[in-house]
Amino acid sequence: MVQLPITGLGSLASLLLLSRVDAFYVPGYSIKSYKEGEAIPLMVNKVYSDSTQLQYAYYDLPFVCPPSDHPKSIGGLLSGKNVPLNLGEVLRGDRIRTSDIELVMGKETHCKALCTRELNPEDLKRTKELIRDSYVTEWIVDNLPGATSFVSVDKTRKYYASGFKLGYSNVSPQTREPHYFLNNHHTIVIRWRKASGRAGDRGERVIVGFEVYPKSIGLDHRRDAEGCPIDLQHVEEGFELRIGANTTTETAPRYADQSPARMAKREDGEKAGTLSIPYTYSVYFREDNTIEWSHRWDLYFVNQEDGARIHWLAIINSLIICGMLTAIVMIIFARTITSDIKGYKDTIEGKPRGKRTKNDVPAGLLDQGGDANFEGDLSGGEEALEDVTGWKLLHSDVFRPPQYGYLLAPLVGSGMQLLFMAMGLVLLSALGFLNPSFRGGFISVGVGLFVFAGVFSGYFSARVFKSFDGKDYRKNAMVTALLFPGLTPRARQFHLDHWC
Repeated sequence: MVQLPITGLGSLASLLLLSRVDAFYVPGYSIKSYKEGEAIPLMVNKVYSDSTQLQYAYYDLPFVCPPSDHPKSIGGLLSGKNVPLNLGEVLRGDRIRTSDIELVMGKETHCKALCTRELNPEDLKRTKELIRDSYVTEWIVDNLPGATSFVSVDKTRKYYASGFKLGYSNVSPQTREPHYFLNNHHTIVIRWRKASGRAGDRGERVIVGFEVYPKSIGLDHRRDAEGCPIDLQHVEEGFELRIGANTTTETAPRYADQSPARMAKREDGEKAGTLSIPYTYSVYFREDNTIEWSHRWDLYFVNQEDGARIHWLAIINSLIICGMLTAIVMIIFARTITSDIKGYKDTIEGKPRGKRTKNDVPAGLLDQGGDANFEGDLSGGEEALEDVTGWKLLHSDVFRPPQYGYLLAPLVGSGMQLLFMAMGLVLLSALGFLNPSFRGGFISVGVGLFVFAGVFSGYFSARVFKSFDGKDYRKNAMVTALLFPGLTPRARQFHLDHWC
């Protein structure tokens, strides 16, 4: 690891160097433009579902095309090569690798065969389980996740949903049995616009959209010599996940004969043999000047503008409420202190004070009433001590060491550590450094800020520990360093063990 200089000039130079790193995304300064005919890398990441907590790496699935491990024309990358990940990407479950799908700027491909995958009965069962749990796939092009495109009901607004489904299922109307279909053809649409500045003058383009339209095409559909479907617009039968279901050219209606005997025979037939899955893909490029490169992520967030206005309104509302409550508390506190000071001055000046009555008590708003507070004749120095009532009784406990001080000080320090981390994340998010394009950045920066904020944790813990004359500073330092940071990974491990 290279040590950066600590001088002001060296720090400025290091920041300038960091701004040139592609992994560190700065809005408006990390634009990648492509020339006509330049190769565009397509990365595969993982499959995930909103129904379960389990994620799987894309190439770990038994039914996808495995990487061919041959060199590609994209910077010397190998197909299936792992892409370096930051800490946040690893913790969120990303496993990004290059794929065999070839994308070239401006070059459209009507259809191209990718591979043919053989599935055994065990792999077939697992594939059905993933489709049943509504798993979706995440591909990445130019740091944009492959999206499923939707249009609002009034057809005035378009928006994206990250990822696309592995397949779908239908229920037989006769037997009520589910039939699972796998998407084995993917239509890729890359939306681009002319780059700004000198790059645009050179004819370079920037990518503003990445859409994937999956389709299930059965083997009975007409195909050419390479295995590509001839007519992609009119597909009647999908690719059913059943051994022997995609090898016939019958034109009978789907699920026409689903008697119990036929179903039992089908289940027995799936115990042996394999299922061949042909994978194909199409690539199209569309110019779209309605989307700015700096706003290409807006389509992934529904009602993003309205949500931003609501967000700031909630922040302003919270600040106003906090300010009003603080002002009320300060007014009450000031009136109480003023009344107490006036009573104390009367005692010091030696004004005659007979038997106390309820009407003679200083009008402190936080004083507690009661007949026990008005008994006896007080005089001299003892009167100043015995005249204390209500919340002022805490004066005898302020300098008393707490019973569990060895836990109080580390908790205060950990609280300050979390506070500084939260403030740092909010500040960086407001400045735009933590955004969706910085994949895994929120977790990575959060962990980094938490580690750095350990300085504040140790300082405030030591100050609190010293305030009540703590002696064992080594124990306090160890508890501060291990109490909260040690419990958090244990709690997360318990959560993962519970779900897994």
